[in-house]
Amino acid sequence: MRERTDGRETTVVTEVRINPLVDVSREELTAIAGGPLVRVERIDGGLTNTIHRVVRASGEVLAIKHYAEGRDAFDAELVTLTLLHGTLPVPEVVTAAPEAPAIAYRWIDGITFNECRRNEPPTAFASLADPLGRLLAWLARTDATEPFELASILVTTDEQLARGRARTRIGGPLADTFRRAFDKFAPLLAFGNVCLVHGDLGGRNLIVQHAQRDRWRIGGVIDWEATSTGSPLLDLGSIFRYADRYDAKFREDFERGYREADGTLPDNWLNMSRLLDATWVVDMLDEARELPGVFADCKMLLAKLATDLGT
Repeated sequence: MRERTDGRETTVVTEVRINPLVDVSREELTAIAGGPLVRVERIDGGLTNTIHRVVRASGEVLAIKHYAEGRDAFDAELVTLTLLHGTLPVPEVVTAAPEAPAIAYRWIDGITFNECRRNEPPTAFASLADPLGRLLAWLARTDATEPFELASILVTTDEQLARGRARTRIGGPLADTFRRAFDKFAPLLAFGNVCLVHGDLGGRNLIVQHAQRDRWRIGGVIDWEATSTGSPLLDLGSIFRYADRYDAKFREDFERGYREADGTLPDNWLNMSRLLDATWVVDMLDEARELPGVFADCKMLLAKLATDLGT
């Protein structure tokens, strides 16, 4: 995948398929959908699971997701979609098949946030800043089901940077830079009330729709199997992981929408959220598998963040 940043083309490879596609027959899809299908199409957008868009004989359009990582991911998403339905724009569950495991939910029309950024006029993408801020402020107010153990996360991250595969892959100087950064800014990373966090809130998982003229809206938030409990900065950091995709005006409009929806943000919220998100980047770098392209991209993200932090 290629991204254009400040007029230069850079390769972005953390957005690559993580698990092989699940082999699903038409008969299995028909059984989960609960009736005859007139159309079946596999969707390429997912990186972890296998998703089909199916049309029933009645004309109803469904998405059927098979979970490559098993029942835990299935259970997490089913519980979260049930909890948030009617509160946030999440998919409506039609049927759940734990034996597969798979969930069928009503298809949400639109394109992804990433596709809007790449293919629509700049004004279209810019119009999403305010509603995106409001969406994350609403999510930050959801009740947490478990405590957020930031200290244990930072201990693990420090171990990975001190002696793990992450240190080997990015080199001692950059690893030590982030060990110091996490130590220095740890008190700021626990900002906000503990809340439900999406866990993988990026441009692939936001479905956007044209509203009117040059205005767009957020029509759905999908892929909740990585949901957890934590600081609202976690989802902020995930959204802004590739910070150069968003100009100053986008960030200003996002912040205004967030605050107007009664969300609170710390000083330097952009870099603090990216630093908290960097614990995920370091964890990826500590993978046992050899993923050289992914690791190169992760190192690029950390180097850019280190520069922005002034460390």
